Amino acid sequence: MNKSIYKEQREHILQILDHYQCSKFEFSLTEKSNPTPFATIFSIFIKDLLNYKVEEEERIFLINYLQSLQDPETGLFFADKKHSYTEPFYVKEYLQFTTFSLSALSILGSDPKYQIKHNIKSCDDVYSYLDKVGVKDGRLGSGNFAMFLGIFLSLDKINLGSNLIDNWFEYHNKNYNKKNGFWTSGIKSKSQWSYQNGLHQLIIYEYWNQDAPNHKKSIDIILKNVDKNGTFALLPGGGACCDYDAVHILNLLGVQKQYKSDQIKTILNNTYSQILSAQDNLSFCENNFAHKLSLPKDINIFLNKNLLSSAFRIREFVGMKKNRFYHYPHWSNFPIKTYSSDLWSIWFRLITIAEIENIILKNRQWKFQKFPGLGILVNEK
Repeated sequence: MNKSIYKEQREHILQILDHYQCSKFEFSLTEKSNPTPFATIFSIFIKDLLNYKVEEEERIFLINYLQSLQDPETGLFFADKKHSYTEPFYVKEYLQFTTFSLSALSILGSDPKYQIKHNIKSCDDVYSYLDKVGVKDGRLGSGNFAMFLGIFLSLDKINLGSNLIDNWFEYHNKNYNKKNGFWTSGIKSKSQWSYQNGLHQLIIYEYWNQDAPNHKKSIDIILKNVDKNGTFALLPGGGACCDYDAVHILNLLGVQKQYKSDQIKTILNNTYSQILSAQDNLSFCENNFAHKLSLPKDINIFLNKNLLSSAFRIREFVGMKKNRFYHYPHWSNFPIKTYSSDLWSIWFRLITIAEIENIILKNRQWKFQKFPGLGILVNEK
């Protein structure tokens, strides 16, 4: 890596976003008609990363659009008005859309119309919620819910002077897995799932400049799961979200703490090259490599330093091949190909590139978010 691709990517991405536009200011997740409020939010994130100046008409429209999706009773944002769960604060899709909406409003220089009514009022409430979503048990997916709560409590501290975020940290510092430094247990705690789950809590640690429980164990787990191409997902060729998770932790707990930083930088050069190849004719996609493989011919591509991880990778590939390499994220209206570009993948691929450039080139052209959530980078080079 000799120079930044910021200028060329900025010019290119801002041009091709037209392919995803479904109205004047609203967007489709994929080039094929797939309009969702999630996609419009991802377009806001992408433009912000690229320092796009939002015109006032667009800014006002987007603020009103997002605020119209907030429920005054709970304070949550709903992408679909047909929501029906009786316990919405335990539904990942609702909380994810809410925190993304809050982040987007922050970018637009605005706030939600209503306070988030999470009903967490004491230390016991914090512990009870985190117990219920499975953090202490190391349940996969619990990291998302822990981050959502961490965001809400962070905003309460900023806006209301509440100190319940301190109880959030106390809980996590007591209940992490001492073998991997994350909040994942069981057989999958040695695999990619450990850091894909744990990244979410670490975002809150980063925002408040708190030390992670065991940064060395966390880095060691990730380094045991990197593949020959410098990617970190279950599928060879990487994954938009999983590669970001690993790269961000390697920076936060490795490079910034000067632990195995030279080894990490060497790997990230390979990661960078692989991400640049993960594109279709428009832009970045989830994975455009795995669908070209076959077993047993390409078995060596699935192997890394972790035998368990290699077995999980083979199992994931077999399952994805059975589904013809379609996946169905809840921000899409229908299954989409892993090897076709979409706004979610474009955003995650770009912030991963941006972070690697910040580490290796000390490039500060990309604009990282300031809101306590995905897309932040507190200690830029």
